[in-house]
Amino acid sequence: MTYPRAHLIDPDGGVYHVCSRCVRRAWLCGTDKGTGLNFDHRRQWLEDRILALSDVFAVELYGYAVMSNHYHVVLQIDAGVVQSWSDEVVADKWLSLCSKQFVGDDAAAKQDFHRTLLLQDAARLLVIRDRLASLSWFMRMINEPLARTANQEDHCKGRFWEGRFKSQRLLDETAILACMVYVDLNPVRAGIVDDVEDAVHTSLAHRLKANPTETELMTAIQGSVLPIDYCLRDYIALARSTALSQRLTRYSGTPRADNQPGNQPDKRLAWLDAIMPKPGRWQRACGGAQSLRDYAREIGQCWVKTYSTR
Repeated sequence: MTYPRAHLIDPDGGVYHVCSRCVRRAWLCGTDKGTGLNFDHRRQWLEDRILALSDVFAVELYGYAVMSNHYHVVLQIDAGVVQSWSDEVVADKWLSLCSKQFVGDDAAAKQDFHRTLLLQDAARLLVIRDRLASLSWFMRMINEPLARTANQEDHCKGRFWEGRFKSQRLLDETAILACMVYVDLNPVRAGIVDDVEDAVHTSLAHRLKANPTETELMTAIQGSVLPIDYCLRDYIALARSTALSQRLTRYSGTPRADNQPGNQPDKRLAWLDAIMPKPGRWQRACGGAQSLRDYAREIGQCWVKTYSTR
């Protein structure tokens, strides 16, 4: 069932796992199997755009992965941060995205005049302030410019992305950690690389390139706050363990954690079955049992993801 976006996203913000996919699942960012043409350079476009927009919007970027026909982002939207920005900051951020392209010797003067007009329009600034704290506008500003550039490169018209991106609310710290690992493991699950450290165009690759001390606590890629107390060394170990467990579970037919005989289910199976997102099984929210029950009450539903409010 498809829910209205307003039912999936809290206007006050929150932490989300989002995904956008190319039309018809075509390999428009990888190697086209029909023509043999390679478009891997578009993955760098996407990564650069995600990082750039994270500095403009009220976003804390936790993780991302750019694949051949889709990409994932884990982020926090904080509407309260935008309210603390001055009108000048809001105007400058917006003009960095949607500035008119003036030419000529007086281009700078025209740009300053355009900025002055925007600062005098209080109603317009209010709309822009809301957009800079909008997940939908964040995704729109990623997808639309890249679609235009790719279509120009292909000498064609039409959709590049599917019309609707997927979003999943992350309700607690465990859900955030699980989705970050899930996103960074995308190249491993796809068989592109054998080890998570060998992947490119992922948040883990970005963190490794920045070369932080492995024993220091991880921080957000853009921003400073990360609501999980994990150092990079332990995070990599968790990702490798998860990848190995997923392979063993996939090929050995290991039963679900809640069906295990004996005293208590294996922790590895509990992590995979109850916490980790499932490829192809997109849920509107991810979190522990109590977090899901509280979320169901918050949105006025009797249950969500098999957990009842009763």
